[in-house]
Amino acid sequence: MSERRPAPGRPRSDEASARILRATVELLAESGAANVSVDAVAGRAGVSRPTVYRRWKDRTELIAAAVRDAFAQTNPEAPHTVDPLADLVTVLSNTMRLLTGTELGRVIAGLVSELPRSPELATALREVERERREVLRQVLRRAEERNRLRPADVELAVDLLLGPVYFRLLITGDPVSRELATELAELVVAPPSPD
Repeated sequence: MSERRPAPGRPRSDEASARILRATVELLAESGAANVSVDAVAGRAGVSRPTVYRRWKDRTELIAAAVRDAFAQTNPEAPHTVDPLADLVTVLSNTMRLLTGTELGRVIAGLVSELPRSPELATALREVERERREVLRQVLRRAEERNRLRPADVELAVDLLLGPVYFRLLITGDPVSRELATELAELVVAPPSPD
């Protein structure tokens, strides 16, 4: 049996990838998606254009990857304690903190306004949203298994949880707080029954 030889060229640096994604988020927050280019990202990250293109095929894929990475760092996986209600509050609180305590909230607001003009970006970001909703789905499925899910189905529950968050973030500017996370979680998952 022959040994596998490493691919030619230098290995991809995790540090370079992290710098590229961070630079992308910074530029999105500063100037919006329409003004983010691979050249600008490479310059901000201190890498070459080919370094960016070795990781992502184009600007759209890069923007989607940066948003995906920011959300994944906040909730890398669904918590799994004995109480799905507490787990749900954790996931929502983490998401709200990301959207209100970092520049990602501004990034999302800017991207929403860009989507009608960029079908490719809209498609890429919808895929990111589908992936990130899976963290909520996992928690909600456990609540459903324990007969604690209040809405008719898991997808409706996800919409009920995220709708008010994005409405406040994008439209009203009303506070998005841990208290809101608890209130929303309790709307869709019943508390544990007393023994």
